[in-house]
Amino acid sequence: MQKLRAHIPLLLPLAVLALMSASSAAQDAQGDAEPPIPRKGVIDKRPLEVFKSVEKAWISGNAQALADLASESKVLIKIRGMERRGEYFTKPQLYYIFKGIFESTSQTSFTFVRYHNLEKRDSRVYGMALRSYKSNQSGGLYKDRVYVTLAKEGSRWAVTEIKSTW
Repeated sequence: MQKLRAHIPLLLPLAVLALMSASSAAQDAQGDAEPPIPRKGVIDKRPLEVFKSVEKAWISGNAQALADLASESKVLIKIRGMERRGEYFTKPQLYYIFKGIFESTSQTSFTFVRYHNLEKRDSRVYGMALRSYKSNQSGGLYKDRVYVTLAKEGSRWAVTEIKSTW
């Protein structure tokens, strides 16, 4: 027993060092993982599918696909690159608006980076995308943020607003 007591001052620092090393390794492993989505409630995945469809249609320049995702009622559109901004438009009008935007610009990226209200059922859901595009007329490169709002219409989620800011 006396021999064991004599070695305690040597073993104690080694034990503390081993615990610190294990804690550090656990923190490093957590740092590599994707951040968890905060969960205040159950998240409806359908709005995320609509945002993914908006992303795909926008980057490919598919005006019809974007119009198909729109609300049956009028949609507020306020997008950089439009002549008439801040007005409400019907689905057929949206098709021609996006067709004009996609003909006059080359979309280089469009990616949703943030979502709000996913855990709230029967509420409006918001997504923020980062967009970059090139003007076909001037050749200038532009970046902005595009905010897309979805609302539930019956059993589907539909786009009700699209706005961009510099």
